[in-house]
Amino acid sequence: MTQHPPQRGGGVAADRGLGRFQAGADGGQPFDTPTRTPRLLLREPDEESGGIDGAWWPRTDNLTSELHDLVTALTPRLGATVRISFDWNALSLSQRRIDTPDGIEVTGPLPDQPPQVMDVFGPRDRRLRLLVINPATAADHAHTQMRNAVSAGADQQQS
Repeated sequence: MTQHPPQRGGGVAADRGLGRFQAGADGGQPFDTPTRTPRLLLREPDEESGGIDGAWWPRTDNLTSELHDLVTALTPRLGATVRISFDWNALSLSQRRIDTPDGIEVTGPLPDQPPQVMDVFGPRDRRLRLLVINPATAADHAHTQMRNAVSAGADQQQS
């Protein structure tokens, strides 16, 4: 989803620079401020996890349209995203919005990867595993699922 440079001429979004792509020295990430803050809950960085590291509740079923915002939110914790593996639905695959200059490989799931879990890989084999909550889930249920995903008992539930 490489975005075009801002148009000269003003406007509130142009003045704040929201959603613009700012290429790093390597031509890819980091991205600028998210256009919409992702609905994301992560475990604390010092909490060990053999399973789920967090939960993401996207706003639409076209998950790829929200990847830049998710990557931006994960960058302080993970570093530059190298690869995202997930069991993408047909809509997301046909409308993928990650381009080669973004430096992110978008792949299908790993052989043992549960269909509702997204693996986000950073440099030096760092990885975050996110439970992806169905966008159509009611808010109270989604919040409960997100809290459960990051709780101590979530690892046993995901096994």
